Amino acid sequence: MIELFNAALTVNQATMRRLRDAPDVVLRGLTIVLFVGLLVGAVNGASAAISTSTPERTVDQVRAVVDQQVESLVLGPNAEEVQPIVRFINENEESFYALLTDLLSLPTPLPRPVMLFFQWLASVVSTPLSYLSGMLLAVTVAHVAARQLGGQGSIQQMVGLGALSVAPHALDALAFIPVLGPTLGFIAWAWGLVILVVATMIVHRLDSMRATMAVLLYPLLLILLGTLLFCGLLFLLVAAAAR
Repeated sequence: MIELFNAALTVNQATMRRLRDAPDVVLRGLTIVLFVGLLVGAVNGASAAISTSTPERTVDQVRAVVDQQVESLVLGPNAEEVQPIVRFINENEESFYALLTDLLSLPTPLPRPVMLFFQWLASVVSTPLSYLSGMLLAVTVAHVAARQLGGQGSIQQMVGLGALSVAPHALDALAFIPVLGPTLGFIAWAWGLVILVVATMIVHRLDSMRATMAVLLYPLLLILLGTLLFCGLLFLLVAAAAR
């Protein structure tokens, strides 16, 4: 499994071709999704549990988010207009945090360590399912488009090789790092997209151009349709307001 994981990260086409022709292609592909999901879920679940281990830590997290939002309002283009809102927040935030601390300190049916364990367990279980559902959707859309462009592969082969696109999301385990986390998340998404294009190319025996079109065709059409619908709705609202 580690060998397949490394092959996915390096986009090793020879290994991907052997996987395409393997009878257990789906099972071997899904082990990558399970491995990455459990890794990311365990790390992120532990990070979340630590950050909310006490009421004070939870309040500190809320305070950091509020301070960030207030700073963005103060430095924004409408700073003068939002001054009353900022003043209201500054005048009442300490009483709000005190109330929040009291609420979080109320007794619960289960001891706090047990609740934190179940919170961690929920993250471990749900993360692989989240990756699996997203991967299946992307793979199905790419498979349908690839067949329309002359592809010859099966859906089983596409699922097995398409699952390799989840491998770079092991970087999501570092999402708790304030500045680096989002950057690594974007890198993982772009890396996974490249792997999905190569997987589509190998499964359906397409050239790189048609494989790229297969992966991006329907998502781009959906974005275009959504943009047109939004513009149409906006036009109707403006026309109705002008009457």
